[in-house]
Amino acid sequence: MRQLEVENKLRDVVSRIILQVDLATSQGRTDINLALEDAFIPILKSIYNLPNLTNLNRKQKNFPGIDLGDDHDRVCFQVTSTTSLDKVKATVRQFMERAYYNTFDELYVLMLTKKQSSYSQSAVNELLGDKFAFNCKKHIIDLADLLGLVAALRVTAQERVLEEFQRILGEVDAYIAYSSDSVPAPTAITSNLQRIRLPEAVYVAELTINDKEVIAQARKSLSYKGKARSRNSIVKMALLLNDVHTDGWVCYDNKLFAFHDMEASGLISIVDEGSVETLKVSDLAESDEIDNINVLKQLLTAETRELLKARHVRMRPKDRFFYFAPTEEGQTERRESWIGKQKAIRRVYGVRHSKKDPTKVAHHQHLSFELSFAKLGHDWYAQIVPSWFYSYDGFRVSNWHDELLSQQKRLEHNASVRNQVRFLAYFLANTGGNDGLAFESLLEFNVGEDVDYVADDLDDTLIGGDINEREVVA
Repeated sequence: MRQLEVENKLRDVVSRIILQVDLATSQGRTDINLALEDAFIPILKSIYNLPNLTNLNRKQKNFPGIDLGDDHDRVCFQVTSTTSLDKVKATVRQFMERAYYNTFDELYVLMLTKKQSSYSQSAVNELLGDKFAFNCKKHIIDLADLLGLVAALRVTAQERVLEEFQRILGEVDAYIAYSSDSVPAPTAITSNLQRIRLPEAVYVAELTINDKEVIAQARKSLSYKGKARSRNSIVKMALLLNDVHTDGWVCYDNKLFAFHDMEASGLISIVDEGSVETLKVSDLAESDEIDNINVLKQLLTAETRELLKARHVRMRPKDRFFYFAPTEEGQTERRESWIGKQKAIRRVYGVRHSKKDPTKVAHHQHLSFELSFAKLGHDWYAQIVPSWFYSYDGFRVSNWHDELLSQQKRLEHNASVRNQVRFLAYFLANTGGNDGLAFESLLEFNVGEDVDYVADDLDDTLIGGDINEREVVA
């Protein structure tokens, strides 16, 4: 069941990436591959077992002919959104002219859209000579080929790849929104990108916990009966044992990263006090190392999770989305006030009762959203993707979540989704303090008159309206 669910999600997200890249290339923005080079490194590392794969353009700006390379295992990639034979020939020609075969034994051309059904091997062979071998059927690959290779991985590895593909989809959406120049005037576009202000400092310290001792103590003091599945879960248990409940941290390479002072936040209880150092956030944000960027993105997610806890918005770490929860026990409906172009009230949570037996609960409906973080130009943005979460007890997913979500999506239109984004941006902008992570304004493209505004009353009708759902009693 878990394997099937992951495979279905992988197919869905990859197909959406292909469609979005097709959209970008059809509008002439074939440089989208430049925005995605780093994003594919973790996926290719897992699929091809290339632990030393790096972005060659980091070593030399606009590295000619190829983009990614592992000079230890001698494999390199050209990432492109162009699928023509001429593009393949140009890549191979540069590879041969620059004698890259002295460093790499294999060259792959990774196409971000669907590749052609066939390529002329004889045309490519004319460029190769006897110093290098390039097989069009093997070495010209697209995202569908990657998807087939992912299927051979263990389910845990597939889940990690799925997370990377989901991040790529977010970056594709962000790129298209940020670089759109084909919208006819007069129009104003409100994107789903919200500018954020980064904290000034990042605190780092070495962890001092003993994993086995933490697990043993957690079983005794926290009634923990399971097995620790990750280092993060062990760190979390260690903090709980010290009565520290913050989620605003990231564990990486036996180090703890946080935006807040270790002593003030209580994190000092599980780290070496003498190892604490303060970095400028720019040390991560402007780093050429993909691992540093990933730590920052994870830290932004963790800090957002911590900020939203106080406002009764929970996160499902496995699925990486946030959802609105009731503010008190027994609450059957939650509404939030906000201001777009006028003051409005939005329903963000509600209990739906069975039609056959109104005394019983069919499910709980929660407004939900995904957040991903990316740097565009000199600024950092959070991409907001609104959705819905259906639970049968306020926490655990309903057996009919997918069906209920599909029905709800059919009721929505572009204006209502845009209003959801505006509401979520307003909610986030009014969350948190003045000295840390802050959500600011949505990214807008002002090219004329403003878009039509649809009041929240319509969206409330959608939320509260009758849905022909299957009756499920919690």
